[in-house]
Amino acid sequence: MAVGKVGGTDHAWWVKLPVDMGPELKHLRYFVAVAEDLSFSGAARRLYVSQQALSRIIQQLEHQLGVKLFERTTRSVRLTSAGQAMLGPARQSIAAAEDALKAAQRAGDDGYQRSLRVDISSSGLQTGAVLLRHFRQLHPRIPVLQIEEGVTHGLVALQEGRLDVLLGLATHCPIEIRAEVIRRETIILGMAADHPLADLEVVPVARLADFELLLPTEEVAVEWVEFVAQFCRQAGIRVRRWPGVTYGPHGAADVLRERLCVTPTTRWNEPPADVVFRPLVEPVPVFSWAMMIAPAVENTPQVRAFVECTRLVAEQYDWLLPREDDMFRGADATS
Repeated sequence: MAVGKVGGTDHAWWVKLPVDMGPELKHLRYFVAVAEDLSFSGAARRLYVSQQALSRIIQQLEHQLGVKLFERTTRSVRLTSAGQAMLGPARQSIAAAEDALKAAQRAGDDGYQRSLRVDISSSGLQTGAVLLRHFRQLHPRIPVLQIEEGVTHGLVALQEGRLDVLLGLATHCPIEIRAEVIRRETIILGMAADHPLADLEVVPVARLADFELLLPTEEVAVEWVEFVAQFCRQAGIRVRRWPGVTYGPHGAADVLRERLCVTPTTRWNEPPADVVFRPLVEPVPVFSWAMMIAPAVENTPQVRAFVECTRLVAEQYDWLLPREDDMFRGADATS
């Protein structure tokens, strides 16, 4: 297993499959995605993984099977005869597994009595949007009440019984509320496509000293403001806050387009074409998304279903393993 240094913490970059283990469902999904798109970059965006990680998984799969599945050139990707033979059965295996999961979920859904109340931080951010999409697919009969109040107000709502699950940074989470890290995500910098920093492949954090940053108010997201200030201090600079405030990625995009400021952020769900993103480096900030759960409801069927779904998604997309290629590739693609 290769290990890399990420923000001062050791994390696995990738895990080699044991020789005697058959392909996992996740690897079949990756193979089918590339076979359907005939593009590693397109399949990577669809799977929410980096192109380098996807290519590595396919290479591992080919090594394990002892055959080439794809013929690759700098201009094209096409299936080999072995890949063509594998595509149909791989689709059938994926469909059968999905049918089995849905059958089990339908059988258990009768035990759900009320909505799941969840604050995903923002539906415009990739992490929460992906989780809710998967949850609704797995549990179509569980109504979801989506709330967006932020971590500061969300922690109060958890304690008062007005919220079941909260996503965000758990640095201010009280000890009585269970918090489980579900994703370690490298931070990127959003800006107008014609901003001076957009010419860089990566942006050293120290370069932010010359620009105002779009940040939320401390009342709404003190944990995020503190997080940004921390990695700026590590780079030897102080935060210059843009005086305005926006809500969500759509509002942020409006002021970014005008080149009024730049914004450190996690990945957006559907970024507009005229806003670009670059990885931050020196240091590489890593944001630990946590799932915080109200103690009174952690054993209810709705919450258990959401927890299980979140763990499945985190495993499928390798969310707990930030890799070197996540940090230094172009950040316009999702990961």
